[in-house]
Amino acid sequence: MNSGKLNRRISIKEEKKIKDIGGGQTTQPLPIADTWASINTLTGREFWQAQQMEAEVSHKITIRYRKGIKRSQVVFYNERKFDIEYIFNRDEANKFLELYCLERV
Repeated sequence: MNSGKLNRRISIKEEKKIKDIGGGQTTQPLPIADTWASINTLTGREFWQAQQMEAEVSHKITIRYRKGIKRSQVVFYNERKFDIEYIFNRDEANKFLELYCLERV
């Protein structure tokens, strides 16, 4: 991966339930990291292969390797929101992470 392709600024957040004043709970995204990424829409064969992983994915988001990224977190890009379905550390090289995501509508 050419790091020059990491040209989209994303925010990775974890959605936590927080008690509100009325005694109920609200879900609020808490920031984990802001980083540069490459965002690719999966097309044709890639999408079909991703479907074989047993969960639906629509985008591959590539970031530099960092510890602490989990499937329970959410990626925000502009006004768009992506659920992380799979995390792939290619060749266990700890250089880049590929986040296979499903865009929330």
